Amino acid sequence: MSHDAPRSFSRRRFARGVAWTLPTTVLATTAPAIAASACPSKSVQLIDDAFQQAEEQLQCNGRPITLEINFYQPLAANDSSATDAYVNIKNLSSCTMTFSKDFPLEIDIAVRAAETRTVTNRRSLTGVRTSWGTRTRDDSMPVTGAEGGVHHKIRWEFSGSDPLPGKGLGDNEADLAIGFGGGGTGVIGQRLTSYLEVTPLAQSGAPSWSYLQSLGVGVECFDYYAERLSAWDSPVEWVYSGPLSSGPLSAGTTLDSRVSGNYSSVTGAASTNGIW
Repeated sequence: MSHDAPRSFSRRRFARGVAWTLPTTVLATTAPAIAASACPSKSVQLIDDAFQQAEEQLQCNGRPITLEINFYQPLAANDSSATDAYVNIKNLSSCTMTFSKDFPLEIDIAVRAAETRTVTNRRSLTGVRTSWGTRTRDDSMPVTGAEGGVHHKIRWEFSGSDPLPGKGLGDNEADLAIGFGGGGTGVIGQRLTSYLEVTPLAQSGAPSWSYLQSLGVGVECFDYYAERLSAWDSPVEWVYSGPLSSGPLSAGTTLDSRVSGNYSSVTGAASTNGIW
């Protein structure tokens, strides 16, 4: 079952015990590019118009919207301790934005091993919760202690009907909370530490295939849609900020939490290396 969490939830409220939503799976498809001749001209126009609409929806006063990625952890959390880590998105534009399932914004998150350990059990996830949008997770990763090994994958989709306020217009932040278990504790120093990689997908904000189907576009046009999607250059201006570094982030580029570091969700981050 899936539903969107109220936008009034926040990282601060969650810290006081508010439960967040656990939404459903989102499927992604791809297809080889072929000529548009197989697609009726009316449907070609509908697809082209939808991509133009997507471009316009991601503008604020004639400029692309700006979204900022940050990493947070609870105050006094120590490396390798069982705790939560937060991926935080801020709307830095002056316009309130709404992202629907018709034009979803998508972000991929990977949990990786920060270093090689002799133990092989990965750190478990005690939960993945969202204050905004929906999320899916894949825990079928290999059990490994190798440095860089992926322990979990998460996709965060901004597809709720609730708006994300612009800067100065309300709570302009959205959070994904990742609950970490303790990992291997049989030997002192053998607990597996983890870090996060976040990738805003290049197709973020593009029209979904299901939306085009609802307009009457048939399956014979899927390959043309796939061509348009592969050429789609999301106008969203991504940036990141952290105690170690800040800067622009191109869509499709991965941000390593060890590069930007992480903030405390209250004050005075106990760790600035982005490892949990």
